[in-house]
Amino acid sequence: MIAGMKFSVSARRGWPVRGLLPVALLAALLAGCGTTHPPAPAPVVHPVEQPTDNGLPASAARALAQRFPGLHPVGHGSGHLQVDDADDLAVLMAPVGQSHGSLVALLVIGTGGEYRVANVSHVVAPGCESCSTTVDIAHHQLSVHLMRPSDPEFERITWQFGYRDSDDALRLVGVTAAQPAGDDPIAHAYAISVNLLSGAKVDTLDPTTSDPARKRELRSTVPLRPAIAFDAFTFTPQALGPELRRQPVSAFEPAETLPAAATTLLHARFPGATVQARSAGALHVDGPRDIAVVLATPPGTDADSMLALLLAQPDGSLKLGSVSGSLIHACHGCDVQVLIAHHALVVQTTVTDASATHIVGYQFAAAPKDKSGVPRLVGVRTVLSSRTADGDSHRYVNTANLVTGDKLDVIEDVVHGHRNRVEQASKVALRPPIALGGFAFDPAKLDAETRRDFKP
Repeated sequence: MIAGMKFSVSARRGWPVRGLLPVALLAALLAGCGTTHPPAPAPVVHPVEQPTDNGLPASAARALAQRFPGLHPVGHGSGHLQVDDADDLAVLMAPVGQSHGSLVALLVIGTGGEYRVANVSHVVAPGCESCSTTVDIAHHQLSVHLMRPSDPEFERITWQFGYRDSDDALRLVGVTAAQPAGDDPIAHAYAISVNLLSGAKVDTLDPTTSDPARKRELRSTVPLRPAIAFDAFTFTPQALGPELRRQPVSAFEPAETLPAAATTLLHARFPGATVQARSAGALHVDGPRDIAVVLATPPGTDADSMLALLLAQPDGSLKLGSVSGSLIHACHGCDVQVLIAHHALVVQTTVTDASATHIVGYQFAAAPKDKSGVPRLVGVRTVLSSRTADGDSHRYVNTANLVTGDKLDVIEDVVHGHRNRVEQASKVALRPPIALGGFAFDPAKLDAETRRDFKP
């Protein structure tokens, strides 16, 4: 981690700690003493066996071996799926010698009391060697759970299947997806739940470290699809694009009003402007809570969105502090977030286009010896994240410390489920201090700090 940067970094994607690497010295000293000993036998190397599910009923194991001679069971779940008086069985079948690339076989009990294969799915997450899949049957639903490490969108997805009536075909009835908080400057855990029978959709934004008590939800609807049969569904995250589309974080901002003093001050200084995002915390001194507000200018005006600081005063009043330049002039359609934490202000812009997601985080803080408390730019971080149609992903992150000149470029790719990460540390020339007041949030103005010039 670059000294001075306060961006949140999760353990699963954290920067490695650089230090002195220990040097291991190996010395093999053999004392002969004039005695000859026979050579030690070579160690026996046992092949690594992939786990096999041996807890299946005998009739189910026979039916599966006959239907899938080149596959082996790696997991199963049982329960009442279609009717209440018989257990159905869902079994994950993978190629012999591996546990990924599995399909789901659904077995039912026939008239003779033995299991038979009734339905078979497509392969779950084809090509993803690091993915893991589990299945269970509960409450008349078959759930297929996928864990996809390092996925840039959702690392956990569950598809739910059920019968609308006792004689109906098994169909997709719901989907849930979740992503833990990542290492973006303002990190949120995100979850989606969709009922495909009603179209009801719930997006959930989990609390952040700066606001642990605040959990936000957005309820909406998605267009209903024609019924998707179990054996016709392709188990990929891209199969349900509209259902698993994220909302911008600014959409979760509640309609609650600012403190009366803040509202009065903003209306007097910026008439007609509306609040798009905000954050409160101790920025310039301990104790009082300052407020950072993203303001959208009225329609029809030439001005762009801007950021204004409201500084808390000892008597409880608020004073207008620094006001930035344009927030979105160089980033049309951007979603803007702000966060005050650890005596620093982070402003993050996010935009997604047809090719990738672009995130830029700017960090401001007052210099330790600056009694004026005027925030200046101390760090900038850019993220370029993209994913191909077959699930491979590319991520380029660079972080620059404007106080020390340290810069770190990181490239992280996931290809066929395999994660590859490389990095390069470098230096950039120090700039004169850049104050928040009037600052235009344009990464092109910080070319050396944001340039993606690392090519491993």
